[in-house]
Amino acid sequence: MNVMNRGKRGTLGHLEFLKERVYGITDMTRTNKLSEILNRFADEPTSEIYVIQNTKNKKASAVLSDVEYFEHLLDIKEFFEQIVDDYMYQVASERQNDTVDIPLEVALEGEEFEFDEIIQLAHDIEMDDEE
Repeated sequence: MNVMNRGKRGTLGHLEFLKERVYGITDMTRTNKLSEILNRFADEPTSEIYVIQNTKNKKASAVLSDVEYFEHLLDIKEFFEQIVDDYMYQVASERQNDTVDIPLEVALEGEEFEFDEIIQLAHDIEMDDEE
């Protein structure tokens, strides 16, 4: 498959999704479309999703999904978050005894911290530890 065909297929798929799965709130309230969609979800689990939006405010939109499919997506999200957490824990454990040979000024270069502010905070922490 050449790249042009893949791009066209993606664009056509996107347009088809917009045509068949995106509805304005008016479509939902003036027709029985919402009931039709919910009945599709009642038959068997499906990965179909629908977008409902306020035509006057495109930011006011939501996704309508089968509950089982949504739970599946949440499980996948949780799984990936756990993988990232485990990986970060492993990296931190491996670096636990590494010595830092970068001056603090270099480590903070380009950050929005003021060096003097950090020194003052470190001093405040030391004073808290002494109390």
